[in-house]
Amino acid sequence: MAPTKCCRFSTFLGRPSLDQVSAIVDFMEKHPNLGLGQMRGLEGRHESKRLWYQLTQIVNNVGGPNRPMKSWVKYWADKKSTVRSKVISAGGDPNTLGSPVERKIYNLFLSHLKDRESSRVKVEKHLTDDTFEEESGNEDSPEPSNNDPEPAMHFEGTAPDYEERQMLVMEKLVKVMSDQTTAMSQLAHASQTNAQAMERLAEASIIQARAVERLANTFETIGASTHDVRNALVDIDATMKSYYTTTPT
Repeated sequence: MAPTKCCRFSTFLGRPSLDQVSAIVDFMEKHPNLGLGQMRGLEGRHESKRLWYQLTQIVNNVGGPNRPMKSWVKYWADKKSTVRSKVISAGGDPNTLGSPVERKIYNLFLSHLKDRESSRVKVEKHLTDDTFEEESGNEDSPEPSNNDPEPAMHFEGTAPDYEERQMLVMEKLVKVMSDQTTAMSQLAHASQTNAQAMERLAEASIIQARAVERLANTFETIGASTHDVRNALVDIDATMKSYYTTTPT
């Protein structure tokens, strides 16, 4: 089963395993023009893209880190450059190479190159571009000789390939969802705080209503007492008048 996107991202910078390197060399042995970077023209470009895609699927299913196609193209260029530099540093003797895989790479793809040439190794630059734009004006140009100096590969500034863009989109989506979750949590907290404030306001309103009721009762009691006092005064007045009226002169 292929690794998940998360696992692919975490192992992207891992060093390829020996099984992966062997798988690349075996594939290039079956497709030497791809290994030599000699697939030219529009048809050659499309075919090289198809083969590199196929190789990427093979290598990513072998034990080791998973990489996008552009990374494997660069790795193959760097590996050939490293092998060739070792041979040149050893005076042109490939027997000084430390592993059978490196000797196989030299014998299959580098032995035809002259020692005095630059150690730069040819790669198919169009495979590092996302758009895979068609060549214009170069279809009739002669094929380069195997002994021509090979151009260096520059990967700085290249746009991420489709898989990397997918990873970036997924990361942004996860970040947006995380921000949305945080915002929802904050909204829920604010709603809870608002509910508690409304509850306290309701309690305060009840207390205020009770206070108004007690105040109304007090005023009612005062009114009743005032009425009793008035009646008492009227009674006193009537009594006094009756007394003075019945007294003999």
